[in-house]
Amino acid sequence: MKILKWLSSILALALILVACNIDDTVDSEGEGNGSEYKLIINEYLASNDFCCYSEFDYPDWFEIYNYGTEAVDIGGMYVSDSKNDYTQHQIPTTDPLTTTIEPGGFLVIFCDKNINAGPLHVAFALGSGGDDITLVESDGRTIIDELTFGPQDTDYSMGLNPDGGTIWQQYSTPTPGKSNTGEVPSFPPSISDINVTPATIQPSDNVRISATVTDPDGDLASVTLTYGTDEVAMTANGDTYYSDLGTFDDGTVMSFFITAIDAEEQTTISDTLSFQVGYVPPVLFINEFLASNDNIDVDGTGTFPDWIEIYNPGSEAVDIGGYFVTDGLDELTAWQIPETASDTTTIPAGGFIVLIANKTPELGVLHVNLKLSGGGEQIGLTAPNGTTVIDSLTYLDQTTDVSEGRKPDGSDNWENFTTPTPGISNN
Repeated sequence: MKILKWLSSILALALILVACNIDDTVDSEGEGNGSEYKLIINEYLASNDFCCYSEFDYPDWFEIYNYGTEAVDIGGMYVSDSKNDYTQHQIPTTDPLTTTIEPGGFLVIFCDKNINAGPLHVAFALGSGGDDITLVESDGRTIIDELTFGPQDTDYSMGLNPDGGTIWQQYSTPTPGKSNTGEVPSFPPSISDINVTPATIQPSDNVRISATVTDPDGDLASVTLTYGTDEVAMTANGDTYYSDLGTFDDGTVMSFFITAIDAEEQTTISDTLSFQVGYVPPVLFINEFLASNDNIDVDGTGTFPDWIEIYNPGSEAVDIGGYFVTDGLDELTAWQIPETASDTTTIPAGGFIVLIANKTPELGVLHVNLKLSGGGEQIGLTAPNGTTVIDSLTYLDQTTDVSEGRKPDGSDNWENFTTPTPGISNN
C-alpha cells in the first residue's frame, strides 16, 4: 500500500506540473486570459479527512494569493471546479471585509457546498481523483487563473513554492491562509489618487498636488514630488501626501511625478503628469455604458464587448486622442487613447463616440485596454494632462444587456435602457 501511495503521489505531481503553468492560462475562446488582477490559486486540498478543520467539518478548500500591491475584493467574481462552466458559483458582494485580499495576503475558499455558511463557502466540492479549479472575473469570461490536477493523497495539499511561483509541491502540513514558504513577502509602496487643485488653474491660484501613498509593509521612508527641475518632500496627512507649489504664469505647462521609497529601498515612481495654467477643459459627458453584454454586437466582431459612450454637447468638434479612460478613479491614467487617428477619435459637435472596453487595443484606437465590471465600479475620462477629470461616475450591479444612460443626453438624469443606443442619442 505504501508503494501504491508513493506512486500516486508521483503521478499527481507530474500531472500538475504538466497542466498548471500560470503563464499559459487560456479562456474559453483559446486566447490569453487578459486579466489584470494579480491573483493566483496558490494551494489546494481536495481530499480532507482530518486536516484543516473549519467550523463546518473538514471541507475541501483552495487558497487564493494576492501577489499585487493593491487590495482586491473578489466579491462578484466566479469560482468553479469545471472549465466547461466558469460561472458555476459567484462570490457574494455583500461582505467586502471578508472577501477582500490584502496585498501579499491569502484567502481560503471552502468547497463544502454549504453556501449558507458564509461568502467564502461555495456550491461545489473538489474531486480527489482529479478536477479543475478556476477563478474568473465578474464578467464571467475573463480568466484570472485556472488549473487542472490529478489524483490526490488524503490530507496532503498541493501548493506553489514560492508563493505565486510556477513549481508545485506536496505539503504533509498544509498552510491554508498562510505563506507556503513561511516567509512574509515584502512589497513596494503604492501611489494612487493623484490630484491637482484647483481643477482649472489661473495665474493667481496656488497649486496643490496631492496623492494617496501607502506601503503594505508599513515602513514608508520618504515621498517626494519632482516638478520641472525641482524636488520637494511631500507633507503627510495620514495616507494623503501633498505639496503646495505657489503660483505660475499664465500658459505654464508643468510636468511632475511622485516618488515613494520604503525602508527596504523599494521604490515606486508615479506616471509623469502635468498641469497647465489657464487650461479650460472641454465639456464632454460619459453618456451611456454597458457593463454586462451577452447579445449586443456593438463593434461587429460578434464578441459582445463592454462599451462606453462619450457625448460632445458643444458647438465645436473635440479630438479625444491623448485623453485617458479608466475603470478606477484612483488611477486616472489607466489607459490613454492613441493620438494617431484623429479622424476616428474626433467627436463632432453634438455627436457621440463609443469606446470598446474589451482589452483588445490592437483592434483599433477606440478599443481600450479595460473591461467593465458587471458588479459595479467606476468610469472616468481624463484630459491629456492626466490630472483633470472631464467626467466620471460610479455605478452599482448591472443587468445583462441593459445599459445605463443620461436622458436627455448630457443631463444628470440616468435611466436604464433595455434597448441600448450606442453612438446615437438617448432622447
